[in-house]
Amino acid sequence: MIGMTIKRMLRATLVLLTLWMVQTAMLSVARAASDLYTGLILIDPVKETRTADSYVLVTDGRIAATGTGVPPASLKAVRIHDFSGRYALPGFIDAHAHITAGPQQIQMRSGAPLITNEGKDDITQHSARIALAFGVTTLRNPGGDPEANARYDRAIASGAWIGPEALHAGAVIQPPPMGGASFAYPRSEIEWQAEAAREAALGMRYFKLYVGLSEVELETGIRVAHQHGLKAIAHLNTISWTRAAQLGIDGLEHALPTSPDLLEPPQRELYVAELGPNSKFMYRWFELVDYDGPLMQELFALLSRKRVVVNLTLLVNKLIYNADDLELAFPSIGSSVADLEKLMHPEMKTNLEMFKASAAGWTQEDYRRARAVMPKVLEFARRLHQLGVPMIIGTDGLGGGPHYAQELALHVEAGIPVWEVLRMSTSGAADVMGIGHRTGRLEPGFEADIAFLNADPILDIVNAAKVYGVLNNGRFLLSADLTEDAQ
Repeated sequence: MIGMTIKRMLRATLVLLTLWMVQTAMLSVARAASDLYTGLILIDPVKETRTADSYVLVTDGRIAATGTGVPPASLKAVRIHDFSGRYALPGFIDAHAHITAGPQQIQMRSGAPLITNEGKDDITQHSARIALAFGVTTLRNPGGDPEANARYDRAIASGAWIGPEALHAGAVIQPPPMGGASFAYPRSEIEWQAEAAREAALGMRYFKLYVGLSEVELETGIRVAHQHGLKAIAHLNTISWTRAAQLGIDGLEHALPTSPDLLEPPQRELYVAELGPNSKFMYRWFELVDYDGPLMQELFALLSRKRVVVNLTLLVNKLIYNADDLELAFPSIGSSVADLEKLMHPEMKTNLEMFKASAAGWTQEDYRRARAVMPKVLEFARRLHQLGVPMIIGTDGLGGGPHYAQELALHVEAGIPVWEVLRMSTSGAADVMGIGHRTGRLEPGFEADIAFLNADPILDIVNAAKVYGVLNNGRFLLSADLTEDAQ
């Protein structure tokens, strides 16, 4: 009996010892991957709070704990980082970033022009680093070569490349002269179905429909996108946003809702009579639109009721309206075109010429009138926000960059509260994109996607460009290192 009792005691001791060893090993692994960031001023756009003397514990790529004051002894970490005086908020989301795009080129094939923007891996990796350098940890790519997009996702997931998480649209659906791998133009039901199926199989989330499509093609694109589990987004011109919303569009891109059908009849006649082979419609529509008229009121109500997501890229309007002097488009961030070019891949610098070309044939009077409508463009943004239309913020660039802060600033200039702009660029965008359960907030259990700023974006939103460093899934990267490596 005594022998059996001793054996039982030995077995129990062995079990307890084993459990202790397992727990110790687990704790050791957790601590080995734990980083504690202290002294922070924590910015919470959802609660609209700034909390000084805060800390964030990051374990295995996720936020394990947050708090204020001296961290409790239980929150032991292998590495402790004193970030006193720096501001921490969720990593930014650029909701219109062509991360896999290459330089725009015009070629002649079979006697006809072909416009392409084929991506290259070195350009994509460069763009991804710059995006991170400016605090962008997630982006929505609204159109690009599906194969290149899928390759980007694999490289990011494997750790071969560093860059933001990306949710992609595949090839932009648009007739010639746009072509190459970044564009597609289905002409039959079989081709439409095949393209949507191809993009879904490659992991795309969105189906991008473009300005050259007819209403029948737009309706077909929306239908096949939904059949294959994709969200349909569109950049439109002649087809009205109202009609697109009626057909079931999920998202609309750019502050250029320039369809004649949204103008009241007298103004519509003037607008149509002046339409020509130039881009003056980009400002003329805003001169003529009546936001309080029945047509625009119908649009506002429909967008709000159907929860159509709008991404305005206000900087695009600013750039086009200042195509004769691009320096005028960047006054509030203290940056110049030369500063922007320093951050661009050498092969992409020519893309700035695209904005100049977009205003080909404009006179100085055209530029004066275009600049004069910018307040009305901003009013469009303010009205959408006031009526509860879901809004996200993007640049129409390659991801982040100093002009991301300019886009935020334009939304604030439009009259949208700064807290709301920060929410739209973090948790709000994450919610709209269907990933708000895991990123976009500084809360325990969420992915450790954090932008650390050197100045307070609440006092001045352009401080969003003053990024010290970024946590991307728990990996800390110094902004200065990222920009230096990318040059």
